[in-house]
Amino acid sequence: MTLTELRESVPMSVTELARAAGVDDQTIRNAEGGQRIYVKTARAIAQALTDALGQTIRVQDIDGLQVRW
Repeated sequence: MTLTELRESVPMSVTELARAAGVDDQTIRNAEGGQRIYVKTARAIAQALTDALGQTIRVQDIDGLQVRW
């Protein structure tokens, strides 16, 4: 699933996911739009989704996420 699909399955708004991950709203929008994000940020987003969904989400599980390794 893509980041948008995962976020909407919770459901969470961009702002709610950003707050849970400790990042800026624009960072979530950038990630959902296919822009590259830092691995630390990607891990924070994956952890926020893990907490919200109650199942482990790894960075590699998020389809289309562009990460600067």
